[in-house]
Amino acid sequence: MKMRNMLAVLQKELLEIVRDRRTMISMVVIPVLAVPVMFQMMNFFMSSSEKEASVQAMTLAIPNESNVEDILPALKKSGFTVLVKPALRDAVQKKEVAAAIDETEAGGVKQINVYMDRTRQASDLAYDKVRTLLDKTKNESIKAKLRGSNLPESILTPFKVDRVNVASEKKMSGFMFGMLLSYMMVLLMFTGAMYPAIDMTAGEKERRTMEALLCSPASRLDLVMGKVLAAATAAFLTAILTLASMAYSIRFIPQPKDSPMAFKVAPDAHMFALVLLVMLPTAVMGAALMVGIALFAKSYKEGQSYLMPVILIVSFSAVAGMLPGAELSAKVALVPIFNSCQVVKQIFLGEMSAGMFALVVAVNIVYAAIAFIVAARFFKSEKVLFRV
Repeated sequence: MKMRNMLAVLQKELLEIVRDRRTMISMVVIPVLAVPVMFQMMNFFMSSSEKEASVQAMTLAIPNESNVEDILPALKKSGFTVLVKPALRDAVQKKEVAAAIDETEAGGVKQINVYMDRTRQASDLAYDKVRTLLDKTKNESIKAKLRGSNLPESILTPFKVDRVNVASEKKMSGFMFGMLLSYMMVLLMFTGAMYPAIDMTAGEKERRTMEALLCSPASRLDLVMGKVLAAATAAFLTAILTLASMAYSIRFIPQPKDSPMAFKVAPDAHMFALVLLVMLPTAVMGAALMVGIALFAKSYKEGQSYLMPVILIVSFSAVAGMLPGAELSAKVALVPIFNSCQVVKQIFLGEMSAGMFALVVAVNIVYAAIAFIVAARFFKSEKVLFRV
């Protein structure tokens, strides 16, 4: 392999990438615009849905006023709009009310049933409000009876239970940021490499320029190396732009303070550097894999149909990496794509060990080398290059 020939091929492919509109859109425009737009839309819909849900949550249904006469004054005093509905379940399911209440008796004990729909935010919120109100009403009733019996009210609360979150704001922000970033970066990175990989393989065949390229002084190894490096450059540039876009969105786009999606502490440059380092061999692996697969296509359209399953597999691996229960281990480090997502999560959580980081990088380098070797063999095969 001659470095001069390989660099000439790389320069030629990078020039064609810049000239291709579809590639530039997937590689530059989408990463730069997708994240800020996503943050803006998330903030807008979350804010509007929370406001709407809080209003809807104040509407309750009862079978009749005599059924819940003990708690009806407390409900109205708390601001609930109480409607009489004969079919409580239907009223909740048809979204006529956020929740419904009735009173029954089981074994001589009074029982209050709250009907709600857990698929609706307003219904969930209404249940929480009603449950809090009922607990308060029950405690006040018990306290009144204790006072009549000359017993202290402290008998109700021999101890208190408080949930203390030991995770800092930085760790909580890192957890959310790591999950989102790992998914978006991997998905956009492979999408950014897909169009260049198709264009420099199936596109060459469709334009009838593959034969002229093979007649050049560059060897087959020079050609495939240049093409893989060009696709890897596109993928890695997409990763950099995605990371920069996420950093900008966190720092400059206003976020709801009480939202679980709010990032209260922005990651630092050291974390970003580690993410790019672990994504570099992943980008090379993805580029080599896509170039190898796209070589079998006879046209640009056929190449897209071949590589879409790869994007779906990558999406599935990235989504699996977002799951809270997924953790990085020696076995997980051997799973491509998924291991990179887990490393990104661990980096922003502040729990990344040097040994595990080195293992994942080494494993991905090995996978990248294997993918390149396979792509090089395909490129040397006349049956693959000139498949009829």
